[in-house]
Amino acid sequence: MAPTATSSLSRRQCCVGLAALLGGLAAQGCSTVSPQEERQIGGKEAQEVEKTVGLVRDRRLVEYISSIGARLERAAGRAAIAWQWSVADDPEMNAFALPGGWVYVTRGLLALSNREDELAGVLAHEMAHVLERHAVKRVGAATPLAVLFGVPSGILGMVSPSLGAIVGGAGRVVSGLALAPYSREQELAADRIGIALAARAGWDPAALGGLLGTLERAEALSGGGAKRSFFATHPSTPDRVAKIDAVVGSLSRAPVAPITGSRAAFLGRLDGLVIGNNAANGVFMGQLFLHPDFDLALAMPANWKTGNSPEAAGAIAPGESAVVLLHLVGDGNDPVAGAKADGLADAQLERIRRVQSSPLPAAALTARTRHGTYIALTWIAHRSRIFRVTGVCAGADWERYRPEFERTAASVRPLRSDEEARIVQSRLRIRPARAGESIGELLARGGATWTPAQAALVNGVAPERRLDRDWPAKVAISERYRSQ
Repeated sequence: MAPTATSSLSRRQCCVGLAALLGGLAAQGCSTVSPQEERQIGGKEAQEVEKTVGLVRDRRLVEYISSIGARLERAAGRAAIAWQWSVADDPEMNAFALPGGWVYVTRGLLALSNREDELAGVLAHEMAHVLERHAVKRVGAATPLAVLFGVPSGILGMVSPSLGAIVGGAGRVVSGLALAPYSREQELAADRIGIALAARAGWDPAALGGLLGTLERAEALSGGGAKRSFFATHPSTPDRVAKIDAVVGSLSRAPVAPITGSRAAFLGRLDGLVIGNNAANGVFMGQLFLHPDFDLALAMPANWKTGNSPEAAGAIAPGESAVVLLHLVGDGNDPVAGAKADGLADAQLERIRRVQSSPLPAAALTARTRHGTYIALTWIAHRSRIFRVTGVCAGADWERYRPEFERTAASVRPLRSDEEARIVQSRLRIRPARAGESIGELLARGGATWTPAQAALVNGVAPERRLDRDWPAKVAISERYRSQ
């Protein structure tokens, strides 16, 4: 959960409207989609990316990515496209584009990069998908974002219209951006167009092939368990790098100096990047959810599967028969006012009862839809913010799960100082090597969370290589989280 509040009603309306629009466009084919419609599609999907995945707000880093993008824009010569450049707050190694010119690189992929040329190649590849209008077809065939741990559609679909706005946002928790894959032909075309674009802008066109090789090794090292890796949405083919290498020799590279002229300068742009999960969205320690920026703790039901996103934290029961969620509703000190802000009908507002959730003021409502789904809602005021705990289950399971919903809502409380002290996260830091030491010996100097194999891969060197004095190495350092 990120410290940003957005109307659940507007989210729901946006999702429904976009789904209808995309359904129509998919039926028509992208040839009939105007540039204005592309921009509309991309803009709405970009809002979803910001809510469900989140964006890195480091101004220095975003400006650097935008400066690379600006040079690529000039090389592309498509002034009618209003390009937008962002860093997605996602630890997975990925990059993606949306119709109309929204281009994203994740902080996970940034951490793996060792040269500006590699980063430029990835951004140019994603630009090519937009230029060739692949992104319209891809979003039109996208997997719906309304998936939460595989919650059966029956639970979310049976919600009444008046409460649908509240539960509608549940499906995007931890779902991330689920996009349909590009075809092999589209990928190869994006490679070919992207490297030519990078060369015209002054970068090494061969760098994309090198990064693809690094990504493949990273995937293998992780056991192939990455949830949203570059390969998960960009199918790898055995001859892909070979095709890039075959074309590179025929490309003319513009004589333009890179924005960062050395390894040290490039890595300096990445210094401080969060590695792994971002504690600014809260963290799970077992079933206990801790949010340092909100000074808030909540205990999810025992043995339920937990998940977190910038939008909400949640848990699902074994068998996927119930779900409980924590959302930030907005600012305020009156939980009843928070319920009103959620857009409940007057008849539902009259049934709200004020309660005490642990030491915090709260208001509660239990509702049953005409289809028999039960929804337990508790609004809680804490430090001038209103939070909502939502429990959803089928009517037949109400007596089974009602105590779990009540215990979860009653567990909301301020953080204890010892809990706050336990919240840590890893950040990328640059450590100069000592003459002749290996990556493993460099890590052994303390604080690093990567294994020698991981650090060697991320730094683009062999584990046994002896490093030059002051060679800048990327390391992931565990640091105590400081509230923003």
